[in-house]
Amino acid sequence: MKLLILLCAITLAYSYKIAVFTPLISSSQYIWNGRVSSKLAEAGHDVTLIGMKYFGKDVKRSKLHPDVKIYNVDGSTDFDCERAEVMHGNAMFEEISFFDERMKLMMNITVKQMVLACGNFLQNKQFLAWLSDQKFDLAVAHMYEYCPIGLIHHAKIPTWIWMNSGALMDYIAYDMGIPVPSSYVPPGMMEADTKMTLFERTKSFIGHTITPWVFHEYLFTSPETAIFRKYISEDFPDLRELGKKCPLVMVNTNEFVLDIPRPTLHKVVNIGGLGMSKKDAKPLEGVFKKVAEDPKVKGIVLLTFGSVANSTYIPMKWKSAFMDAFEQFPEYHFFFRYVGEDLKQNKPKNVDVTEWLPQQDLLQHPKAKIIITHAGYNSISEAIQASVPMILVPLFGDQLKNAVNVERNGLGVRIKKTEVTKEAIVNAITKILNDKQIKTRMQKVLKMIEKQPFSPEQKLVRYTEFLAEFKTLDNLVPYGTRLTFIEYHQIDVLSIILSTVLLILFVIYKLLKFIICLVTRLLISKLTKKTPKHKKE
Repeated sequence: MKLLILLCAITLAYSYKIAVFTPLISSSQYIWNGRVSSKLAEAGHDVTLIGMKYFGKDVKRSKLHPDVKIYNVDGSTDFDCERAEVMHGNAMFEEISFFDERMKLMMNITVKQMVLACGNFLQNKQFLAWLSDQKFDLAVAHMYEYCPIGLIHHAKIPTWIWMNSGALMDYIAYDMGIPVPSSYVPPGMMEADTKMTLFERTKSFIGHTITPWVFHEYLFTSPETAIFRKYISEDFPDLRELGKKCPLVMVNTNEFVLDIPRPTLHKVVNIGGLGMSKKDAKPLEGVFKKVAEDPKVKGIVLLTFGSVANSTYIPMKWKSAFMDAFEQFPEYHFFFRYVGEDLKQNKPKNVDVTEWLPQQDLLQHPKAKIIITHAGYNSISEAIQASVPMILVPLFGDQLKNAVNVERNGLGVRIKKTEVTKEAIVNAITKILNDKQIKTRMQKVLKMIEKQPFSPEQKLVRYTEFLAEFKTLDNLVPYGTRLTFIEYHQIDVLSIILSTVLLILFVIYKLLKFIICLVTRLLISKLTKKTPKHKKE
């Protein structure tokens, strides 16, 4: 009994109280933050997942570790979710420009609602009091906007981690002092590889130049800072300045596979593949188990466009293309995650249409051969952890860049939105089924992940505990975070050098001009003296 009490005391002594701010904007966000929360709880920490509801519609929630506590806070307004969903759904499956009026309107509506939700969180006195009373040791903030950072500061939580369910976001990298060379690191939402054409490098340069200004001044940081100064205190710190002091960053990437080679800092920790290994998969049930155990089925193919894009809005020509293509492979069975009734009666025999897929569990099954995906980070990570090749149809945002990265590494085939046809799908499936090199590369990548020095779970837990103990990691904060744009890019130095060079050139020009004029005068003078004068007759 005494030993048990001693063990409990030791556990409590090394247990930290952690808050995980989770944006309830899609099921994938809940899944990712749920995995983070569950792994920290498994390590013996007191974890509370704070579900931040920005929009009126709730998201499908995955199962968490039994010790994870959940606190929900609603910041939604009378936001017209149905209207936004229709606009969003249509835009996902169309090839429309970022400057298209529909895209602008959709962005404005989404951003406005998230900023309004932040104001509603701050007006919720019960939530603010609860957050302060909990005395958390550490918090985890998402990267979509800056409201959680302000809440962490207001609640006097001593330290925090900035975390993203994908790669490091550009505007975060700038504020962390991480170099972002536009010559070979394209913006996060640009469909380009590291080797870019002159036109692509021009786009990359412009994108990296305007991104910080747009995000901070126009979208989130400045508007949310104003909200904190309105509802909390007039002298509340600038949220961007608070962000620059972040001691540790965690991203859902793997430096060996998922992201492009780029400059980074020691404070950026890659935890890609967290909670996605074979041991995390569960046994299949129902129709999934029946198909997997059917000896006539040669292999299983998954088709899903994630939780953000509503599959109801998939164009009819896409649906026809997929169904017609799948019919060409009768030995394989296809699971299509689709919300709608129109395909359930009009589909090939080797296709099952379902509103939900146990994606990770299916991918880890030996019969899983291909996943056709929108190139979201969670889907890519799960496919890599299961060594399943991919067909990528990126829809929006960072998915465009993700798909390029996967194709560059030889782990799948990319199909652009404008190229979704029966022929393209058949060719992609055939290539993956017959190209042994793709499977070989997938197996090599999986082996690299399994053999990496530290697992994502180890890095998550150890870095979190390290930060919770020491609170600040000042030596990991580069001085570049305190420099102005002009100082950081050495524009003032270049101006001095350029001015000096121009001054020297000007002096040389004037000197040469003077010498030339002097020499010319002397020559003219000599010539004049040598010319004989004509005698008068």
